Amino acid sequence: MGEWAAEALRAAVVSSLPMASGPPCQVFGINILVKLLVEAPPGVRIYCPKGSPIKYGVVVGRGDGFDEGANAFRDMPPMEAVVAFEEPAEEVEGHYFYVNGEEFRVLRLDSVILAFPRE
Repeated sequence: MGEWAAEALRAAVVSSLPMASGPPCQVFGINILVKLLVEAPPGVRIYCPKGSPIKYGVVVGRGDGFDEGANAFRDMPPMEAVVAFEEPAEEVEGHYFYVNGEEFRVLRLDSVILAFPRE
């Protein structure tokens, strides 16, 4: 794990800020921070043809959209959007951590299947 990631995780664990006041850490580049949803949003079901589970989360932080070399800008899902991503059964997608019992993931933009407004 890189030094910035370790610092972000440390800050998230140490932070006592309630989630309504902001995300527990900052993300950079083409990464997004999502708060995992326990179940799929009402009326939404995405199926993977390989049978992998689909997870859903709410965007609570996002990078600036520039790739690692700042060579290209990529559109990022808006804050508070619901994103869906595939999670193979044998591994966890992205880096994860918990704050006050809630699970968060730092995901690369390439992991996101789709994003849609939260209702």
